[in-house]
Amino acid sequence: MSHKEGGRLNRVANTPFSGVDIVPIDLLGEESMDSSPNWHNVTRSSDMKIADKVREASFISRQNRFACLVNLSDSEETVYLPNSGRLNRVLSLGQTVFVVERPSLLRRTKYDLVAASLDGTIVSVDARVPGALIREALLRGALPPFAAYSSIQPEVARGRSRLDFLLSNASSQCFLEVKSVTLAEGGRALFPDSPTLRGRRHLHSLVWAKRDGYAAAMVFVIQREDVDGFSPNDAVDAEFGHGLRAAQSHGVDIYAYRCRVSPGEIELFGEVPIHL
Repeated sequence: MSHKEGGRLNRVANTPFSGVDIVPIDLLGEESMDSSPNWHNVTRSSDMKIADKVREASFISRQNRFACLVNLSDSEETVYLPNSGRLNRVLSLGQTVFVVERPSLLRRTKYDLVAASLDGTIVSVDARVPGALIREALLRGALPPFAAYSSIQPEVARGRSRLDFLLSNASSQCFLEVKSVTLAEGGRALFPDSPTLRGRRHLHSLVWAKRDGYAAAMVFVIQREDVDGFSPNDAVDAEFGHGLRAAQSHGVDIYAYRCRVSPGEIELFGEVPIHL
């Protein structure tokens, strides 16, 4: 992956955070139970600039998993979609979407499709963003469940999976996997929006890590604000839902955070309850 933009994310990797060791990782690039939120479980500093300049377009069609056709300035443009999910409830003909110019000789497209406007709510559709958001929040100590860890190692192999982070301190280690959520129905965020064998494997890896004496957690980052809870999407992937409940029963911690999104920025905006 390669990210040439100069926003806040690139600065984070070079910023000295007291007591935190991290291997820098590339953040963005084409290649690649109360009913109210708990506002104290995430700080408001956990925000991220998507891009300095975002352009509005109109969605036409999805050409394949990672390419869409949009109307941009009265001309049709093929753009990169950094999300392999179905997104049927988010992207539809005539939908207002937002694109960012990220030209590169290594790319076939000039723009990324990063967000959509849905019934007055901006939804981030970039599946790379949640991992970057959580990474920044970890660096800032903005997530209390993980604040005791002083070392962050990204992309760690575990069993048949590669998990997003391994967090460490002098006495313990925690495997952490982050999932991107865009689908919502009736105020409830749902994951996945299509069957996910990879997601099931991640759950198995977390359970085995827990059995081997590690701490383990899965964090769902809901890339929209209009939700007040999270559930597995059993109608789409009952096996994932079963696996998530089993993982929790084996001691894997489950968290969900909603986001406040504008076309050019996104921030973690509070933990929401998990309904399994």
